[in-house]
Amino acid sequence: MKNYYLLLVIFVLSCNNNPEWKNLILENSLKGWHIFQDDGTKTGWSVKDNILIFDAELSEENMLISDASLLSDKKYLNFEIKFDWKIEKGGNSGFIWGVDENIKYKFPYQTGPEIQIIDTETYLSPQTIQGGEIEINNILNDIGKNKNFLGAVYGISPPSKLNVSNPAGEWNSYHIKIDHRTNKGWVKLNDILINDFPLSGREWDSLVMQSKFSKSEKFEYLGSERWYGFSKNKLGHICLQDHPGKAYFKNIYIKELK
Repeated sequence: MKNYYLLLVIFVLSCNNNPEWKNLILENSLKGWHIFQDDGTKTGWSVKDNILIFDAELSEENMLISDASLLSDKKYLNFEIKFDWKIEKGGNSGFIWGVDENIKYKFPYQTGPEIQIIDTETYLSPQTIQGGEIEINNILNDIGKNKNFLGAVYGISPPSKLNVSNPAGEWNSYHIKIDHRTNKGWVKLNDILINDFPLSGREWDSLVMQSKFSKSEKFEYLGSERWYGFSKNKLGHICLQDHPGKAYFKNIYIKELK
């Protein structure tokens, strides 16, 4: 009998230490989400059939001046997240973590690192990227480096595999882990591990120093904070990025790691 109760206690404890996946699309709505620094006037996001949709044509934001990315109401520290995404031809988006919404920052990517989402065909035909000259130059300057390619930690860590995605207009899936306890993050694209990276420390700092996020030159569009707050927050909002074109997200599930 004692052995029975001991096994029961172990079972209960193991259940309590096995956090469940939680659905982040609730009631076919934007419940649990808000637009970055929204004052009630920002637009661009909608929900249809439990799919979060960003349409730049419906957004009144000038993306070089303001931002309409979608943030979780809740902040997260250590977690795994799974979601399906789709972009149109020439499209571009991203998943960002560790976002600080303080008004002194003008964009989520000033504080949070980004896992890139992009139509990979634009690396073969840069002129097809939506967003004009800035986005074209981002690709041209990255050819051969792949730090802005699909699955990259944007500007920092390129993916190890380049040919595991479905084309623009079709669904892909991301499984991302951010674990500050072990100082490790990774990205799986369509169930294939394509990137793993540190989250802080000497190795991470070295990667950042080789990126634009180390630069302190005055960029008017960033404001006075520039990149000073980049990757400084372990606890922060998660974010789905606005960008020219349309982006779709569904089946978003998160598991907090205790």
